[in-house]
Amino acid sequence: MVSIGMIFQFNSDEESGLIMLSNGETKEFGARDWVDESNAPAVGLKISYEDNGYLRKIKVPSEEEINNISSNTNQNEDPTSFTSLKEYENHYLNKKFVTVGKTKDTLKMQKYSIEGEYSVSISFKGDKPELTQDLHPLTSIDDHIQYFKDMGYKLASDSGNGEERKVSLRTYSMDDYGEVSISYPNSKINVTVMMNGKKVF
Repeated sequence: MVSIGMIFQFNSDEESGLIMLSNGETKEFGARDWVDESNAPAVGLKISYEDNGYLRKIKVPSEEEINNISSNTNQNEDPTSFTSLKEYENHYLNKKFVTVGKTKDTLKMQKYSIEGEYSVSISFKGDKPELTQDLHPLTSIDDHIQYFKDMGYKLASDSGNGEERKVSLRTYSMDDYGEVSISYPNSKINVTVMMNGKKVF
């Protein structure tokens, strides 16, 4: 299966990065997956992503290849072919996004990952729907804390110094109890999200 996507993160020192496909899925990749000898991986680059289960091939596609991939993409998997907000919402809910805003002609959804907040906006105000996908990187422990505060979590504890910091945030509603634990051992951010006692991230 071949899909179109975009590089959202790339670390040239580690030769690894992250791409977001047109269906909202995110995939990690490394130097061995890059098969394009004419182009080097870079943030913002439009790519084709092929995965047969054993081997991944990532490269910059030609316009002809983009058109062929687009015409061969199954309509149910390609959000650019959807004609209603409900189709978009169901598609992204299946990709673990949550709905954060909805009117009769607009939809906003987002998904949290350790790399950052993925957001999707769909507008049906014009002749055809407009789909916008973004990644807002969360690069520090304070970025992660602010993200969860914006989602309605309250800071429960914040201890340690810059090297070994540990943070806990909680949210309560009538039926749900959520807890987020963020730690920062050895300059690496670890995040655990629990909802009603079950790990969700």
